Amino acid sequence: MIIKNKILVYNAVLAAVYVALTVINPIGTMAIQLRISEMLAVIPFFNRRFIPGMILGLAIANFFSPLGLIDVATGVGIAAISYTISYFIKNIWVNAVQYSVLCGIFVGLMLLTVAGVPFWFSFVTITISTLITTFLGTFLFSKIGDRVLPSLK
Repeated sequence: MIIKNKILVYNAVLAAVYVALTVINPIGTMAIQLRISEMLAVIPFFNRRFIPGMILGLAIANFFSPLGLIDVATGVGIAAISYTISYFIKNIWVNAVQYSVLCGIFVGLMLLTVAGVPFWFSFVTITISTLITTFLGTFLFSKIGDRVLPSLK
């Protein structure tokens, strides 16, 4: 019972931190974005028990974007696909790449459909910015993750 409560609390904190970092970021949405909060998106690659917190954080944060519910659906879909793929791929660096490419593809398609932004422009800018932040997150959590991420075993 205590372990389940800890998992719930850690997931809630992860979601809240992701939302806060996304909402306070002035360039966290649309075609040119640099979401510092995406550093946290790699945490479920280290410990799958953090998937619910990450997906909840993404959903809430994307709700505040100018595109609203379509952005929520896209973000949650990307996370669900990426974390499912990560079940089969154990290399965290490869998972950071596949997450970033999925973000580029699906957000690029969403922006093309909803806002008329050229796909390749969105794909390149979003993939590169997400690669930067997810690689930074992967590096940081692989170095100090054992100190800041509980194993929750």
